[in-house]
Amino acid sequence: MENKSHAIAAGIFVVTVAALLLVLAVWLTRDQGSYQTYEMTTRQAVTGLQLQAPVRYKGVSVGKVMHIGFDPEQAGNVLIRVSVDETTPVTPRTFATLGYQGVTGLAYIDLDDADADLPLLGHTAKGHARIHMRPSSLSQLAAMGPEVIGDVRETMASINALLNAENRDTLAQTIERFGQAAHDGSVLMQNMNQGWSQTLEPSIARLTQDVGTSLQSLQRTAASIEQMSQEITRIASRLNAEDGALVQLDRGVQAFVGVAESINHGTLPRLERTMNDVSVSMQSVEQLTRNISSNPQAFLYGNPLDLPGPGERGYVAP
Repeated sequence: MENKSHAIAAGIFVVTVAALLLVLAVWLTRDQGSYQTYEMTTRQAVTGLQLQAPVRYKGVSVGKVMHIGFDPEQAGNVLIRVSVDETTPVTPRTFATLGYQGVTGLAYIDLDDADADLPLLGHTAKGHARIHMRPSSLSQLAAMGPEVIGDVRETMASINALLNAENRDTLAQTIERFGQAAHDGSVLMQNMNQGWSQTLEPSIARLTQDVGTSLQSLQRTAASIEQMSQEITRIASRLNAEDGALVQLDRGVQAFVGVAESINHGTLPRLERTMNDVSVSMQSVEQLTRNISSNPQAFLYGNPLDLPGPGERGYVAP
């Protein structure tokens, strides 16, 4: 009897401790934040979305999915109710899409903002604000599936039409020509290599030697020019020396200038006076010559005397 009472007491103790641990865990994990409830409705499938799935705004966890069911107001639509932290910046531009976590297939609600304000959807009968829900990338891809398959079929049909028997023969001939062209190119490269080895390499070697010889000639020419420059410098130094040719030439020029000034101021005036005297003498000689020519007797008897005329003293009437 005593063993049974001990067992009952131990069981009660274990149950009590377990309950306390459960209460403690709930209390420690409780969320003390304030949340705002939003609803969204969509016609797309919500495969992979479960209750308590995370709600993320631009990748940041801001809430959880609280309800998944059918929309009583729009037949065929799925109604999703989420609880979002009230500090989340939900605006008229905010919309929701389904996101998927890697390869697990588990979905979550992803909130983001559009470039412009979206039409207001109002509130539900329970007073919950509604958010636009756009198709997910997977849904858009699935919607494009039939169109993509049709394009693939059309492409395959075009390829089959392109690769008919005639075109296949043409393609085979083209490939064969490409092969022949590649072989010809290989032969051409071999010939070019042989020509390079037999012709170009010796020519390049000779050209290198010629260039070396030309450089040596240029060096000798440069040395000659430098030596000539030194000679010119020495000649210029001798010309500009105190007893150099330029100084002596300057002295000669100055002496010539002095002689020219002496001639200009002394000799030329005297020469001019002498020429004037000679001119006067020549005029006298010319006058004498004219007189002798007109009266030769005057050279022997002298000039005739002038007789007085009528009315003058000593006039004798004939």
